[in-house]
Amino acid sequence: MRVKQVRIYVVESGGIRPVILEMTTDDGTVGLGEAAVAYGLGGTAAAAMIRELCERCVIGRDPFRVEAIWTEMYDCSFWAKGGGPIVFGAMSAIEQALVDIKARALRVPAYELLGGRVHDALRTYANGWYFGCADLADLPRFAEATVADGYDALKLYPFATILETGRLRHPSRRGTSDGDVRRRAVAAVASVRAALGPGPKIMLDLSGGLTPDETIRFCREVEEFDITYVEEPADPFDPHALSKIASGISQPIAVGERIYTRYGFRDLLAGRAVDILQPDLGNTGGILEGRKIAAMAEAYGVKVQPHVCASALSTVIAMHFSAATPNFYMQEHFPYWDRIPGYTQVLEDPIEPQVKAGTIPVLDAIGYGVTLRNRSLLDCLWTECR
Repeated sequence: MRVKQVRIYVVESGGIRPVILEMTTDDGTVGLGEAAVAYGLGGTAAAAMIRELCERCVIGRDPFRVEAIWTEMYDCSFWAKGGGPIVFGAMSAIEQALVDIKARALRVPAYELLGGRVHDALRTYANGWYFGCADLADLPRFAEATVADGYDALKLYPFATILETGRLRHPSRRGTSDGDVRRRAVAAVASVRAALGPGPKIMLDLSGGLTPDETIRFCREVEEFDITYVEEPADPFDPHALSKIASGISQPIAVGERIYTRYGFRDLLAGRAVDILQPDLGNTGGILEGRKIAAMAEAYGVKVQPHVCASALSTVIAMHFSAATPNFYMQEHFPYWDRIPGYTQVLEDPIEPQVKAGTIPVLDAIGYGVTLRNRSLLDCLWTECR
């Protein structure tokens, strides 16, 4: 078996632009992967990087040799060492597709290649539940509706402005240009907690939006609202700020969506300032790389939950990872993307409609168990074959 062809899609989908890789072998086996730079900028750059890496390192190779191909991309691309989301997003998509091919060829679910199923169902939390809110006053009503749909855990971005596209506008210049950002954030958290009562979990994604001192003040001001954890309280480039914040607040800290490979997580774990790791399997190096990160976290007594903010493909890949991860905590999930004008579903058989009572079922179909929708609905940026 050899990799014969790759197709790379950049999909316009409302507030995001998923970057999808479809890899085909000479016997017709198909594997899928995704570079998780759908949110924000960089999609076309990641697609170009996928193309170049496939040309140099993948096409014509045995897809079963996943580690050998990953290591060659890491060692020989030059920019992977110390690289960021574009190169590692591309490597992630390639690695994921190779794993899918291998699992399909062996006729087993992908989680079997990670050590087998540990969990039969996965607790999830709702993100994107605020899609459709016109302003902060709408948050309590939308939060109540989400809990009524069966979710008992919600993520809130207290510092961000919600745009009509579903994207978020985060504070600029660490919020120093807007002295009221912290006050509005506290009011938003208070209103959501008042609407939900004491039961449901509320997680706060701070996206490194404020200076460390302002972040500490904010976290202390929302202590009374029983926050499950705060995510990205510091800029990912500033681990010393993370340590400062961790010593000054009571809430657990979750970090990881903008940290890449086991090498990036190594020093983070050694610093003992983090309680929950959130590797994104579409930009940290792939699903096997995520498993290595989770094993490191387990040795440090740290929980793991995959970051998910891309297409429905990223959700199902994360499902396979979470199912085989002993120290799994909760999985991120966007159940309301279809509220966004222009949303495009990339899969024929997404897992999202099967989520019940805030729980993702662990499916036993071979590979990742999903297929792309009609390709005419997607924008194929490049096709390469040999």
